[in-house]
Amino acid sequence: MIRTLPLPTRTPFPALALCALLAACGGGGSDSPPTDPQPGPILPAEPSAPSGNFTLRSSVGSPVLVEGGPDLVVPLTLERLNGHDTEVTLSIAGATEADVARVTHTFDTTTLGEERGEARVTLRLDIADRSIMPGARRFYVIASDGESNSRYVLDVDVEPVDAPDVYLLVGQSNMVGSSGDGTRRADPGAPDERNDRVRQLNVPPNDGFSLFTDAEDFRSPELASVGVPIVTAEDPLHVPAREGGEAGKGFEYIGLGLTFGKTALADTTREVVLVPAAWSGSAFCDNDAGPPGQWNARPTDVAALGNTWLFDRAVLRADKALAESGGILRGILWHQGESDAKEECAPLYADNLELLAEELRRRIAPDARGPALRTANAPIPFVVGTMSRGDDERGPDYSELSPPKALIDQVHRSIADRVAYSAVSIHDDLVPANGYPCGQGDCIHFGAEALREMGRRYHAALEEALAAPGDDAAGNRTTTGGVSTSR
Repeated sequence: MIRTLPLPTRTPFPALALCALLAACGGGGSDSPPTDPQPGPILPAEPSAPSGNFTLRSSVGSPVLVEGGPDLVVPLTLERLNGHDTEVTLSIAGATEADVARVTHTFDTTTLGEERGEARVTLRLDIADRSIMPGARRFYVIASDGESNSRYVLDVDVEPVDAPDVYLLVGQSNMVGSSGDGTRRADPGAPDERNDRVRQLNVPPNDGFSLFTDAEDFRSPELASVGVPIVTAEDPLHVPAREGGEAGKGFEYIGLGLTFGKTALADTTREVVLVPAAWSGSAFCDNDAGPPGQWNARPTDVAALGNTWLFDRAVLRADKALAESGGILRGILWHQGESDAKEECAPLYADNLELLAEELRRRIAPDARGPALRTANAPIPFVVGTMSRGDDERGPDYSELSPPKALIDQVHRSIADRVAYSAVSIHDDLVPANGYPCGQGDCIHFGAEALREMGRRYHAALEEALAAPGDDAAGNRTTTGGVSTSR
């Protein structure tokens, strides 16, 4: 049976939605189309008794509906029998909620009189918030004279938009990757092996403070990438590829990004493009021990806070990756907090992080989904990760957090309550005692095994950030698989 559903929350034309449900709206006269047909959602509906006096047919052949366009135009022909001459109204419905998801339609006319026996319905599939897979959907085009109907079954092959999924990687050393020299395992079949479908923006190095010294450098389009702009992704992501795309960058450490990218391949038949934009030791606060750029999304007069240069560079790099790849921004991954764990900085962290998430969504250039998806609360997942709680013989012990660091940790864990479409990836268990050695220097850095697991957890968190929130009977947001989410 075809289920009748309530109107979706994103219904641009509710009047036509009601027409689809009732199969009883006129078009503009029996012999003329409406003057301004408007697209409307397609909803499952309950057909009335079948007719023996008219039949609805189509010569569409093997229809294909492509996400994001082109639109699918379906010609319709009404064949009347037994002298039937009653006015017939056209509508369209879907077999299930999944069939109609993000599909809108337009009829050139919804009314067929005695002198008109043909019409067209145009279907459009908008680009979804997350990647879709190829598949089939079923629709019913219904002709009704008020007493009986003829139903044409329209089976459509769906193709996803021909665009890669783009992810921005921002934060400090654990997003860059500080697993330690010799921890990269990139041989065939090893966990850090390259995958031709995981690509990256080919960025210049952070090291040495020679390229990025002032605002002009951080905002320079010429420094957004080097050489061939989009290359096969390879650890370490924040080091430029060798000329000609030869494997091996001369460094043997990893971050979480490549594992995340390879995990995300399960979501799509297209490529994944990673945009490295992190910097070790970076912060919102002005940090003498860190890089010359900071993460503030807007200029500020607060004495403790620094500049906007790293934020500006991240936007520039995301813009470059989208332009070069033709991709769609599918998520922002953030791992940072250690360098803001100071008495004068930690109380400012919540507001700074919220603003960062909102302004990245606003200011990164529009992609194939259009400028409407460049708002503070757009469904572009923002995922943060908790800091290391590791402890080993090198010291210090990070299992107990200082008060400023505990404050930042709480911001990470409550991001679901602060930022729309957000989630936290929790890493408390990724410690030596559980078989996850720490990384470079001491346990402030995650080791290679932990970073690989973090890549998988960030992906799970990103999926949860777009899912409907799960609230218990008391209205408390639930946590699934170590991920706390908000929508």
